[in-house]
Amino acid sequence: MDVAVLGIKGIPAAGGADRVVEKLLESYSEQNEYWVYIRCDTPDAASCQGHLHFIHVPALRGKHLGSFSFFLLSCLHYLVKGRRYDLAHVHNSDFGLFVPLLRLRWGVPILGTFHGDPYTRAKWGRMARIYLRLSERFFAHFCHRLTSVSRFKERARALWGSRPVDYIPNGVDPYWQESAPEAFDPAELGLEDGEYVLFACGRLDPTKGLHHLLDAWEKVRPARKLLVVGDFGHDADYSTRMDARISALEGVVAHRSLLPRPALLEALRRARLFVFPSEYEAMSMMLL
Repeated sequence: MDVAVLGIKGIPAAGGADRVVEKLLESYSEQNEYWVYIRCDTPDAASCQGHLHFIHVPALRGKHLGSFSFFLLSCLHYLVKGRRYDLAHVHNSDFGLFVPLLRLRWGVPILGTFHGDPYTRAKWGRMARIYLRLSERFFAHFCHRLTSVSRFKERARALWGSRPVDYIPNGVDPYWQESAPEAFDPAELGLEDGEYVLFACGRLDPTKGLHHLLDAWEKVRPARKLLVVGDFGHDADYSTRMDARISALEGVVAHRSLLPRPALLEALRRARLFVFPSEYEAMSMMLL
C-alpha cells in the first residue's frame, strides 16, 4: 500500500507533531511504502530510507506564507506528480483548507490527525486565528476519518456535527534502558550532577512558557541552578528577550541549540527536577 503523509515540516524532527510522525513512521509496517512531504529548508533527510520516501517541497519565507505555500505546493505535487496513493494521512488541522484539493484524487481515503489547536498560540494575530479556525472546520469536514492525540477533540466533536474523532494518544519508547552517561556531562556547563533544574523544548516560542519559569525563578532565587535547552533560532524576538533575562539572572545556564537525543535524555536523567510550564500542548512529546 502506498501512503502519502502530509502536514509536517521535516524529518529528522525538531519537536512537536513532526516528532510524533517520526516515531510513527519508525513503527509502521515495512510492507507499505510511505511518501512523506517535507520542506526543502528543514534539516537534511535522505530521499529514501527503506520503505520511507521523502518528497522535498519548496516554501516561501515567513511564518504566514511559509506554511501556506508549502501546503499548496505539496497538494499540487500530490495531484500532478504523486503516485497512485492508497491512503493520505494528513497531520495538523492548519492543513485543513487544502484537504478539498486532496479529494480531487477520487477514491483515496483521507485520514486527518489533530495535534492541538494552533489558533490558541500567542504568536498568531486576529486574522491568522480566524484563518486557523476556518481551516480546522475544513479539516473536520473533508477528511474521511479523524483522530486526535488529545481527548479534548474527542469531546469537542459536537462543534462539527456528528463526525466521530478517535482518540489515539502519543507515546514514547523506553529510552531509559538506553542510558548513555558519556553523552552529557553537567560539569562542562558548571552544573552539579543531580542538583540542577531542567527546562527543555524543541523550538523556543512564547507558548513553551519559559518566561513564566524565569518569573518564578527571579522571585524565589533558589540555590540550585537552572539549565535551559532549546532552539533559540525559531522566534528571534522572543529568544532575544529570553536571552536578556537569562543573562540578568544568576544561576541560569542556557544551551541555545537542540541537544542530540542521547544527550537530552541524559541531561533529563541527571536533573533534580524537570519543569515545563507550557501554555499550549495537546500531548507534549517533551513532557512524555
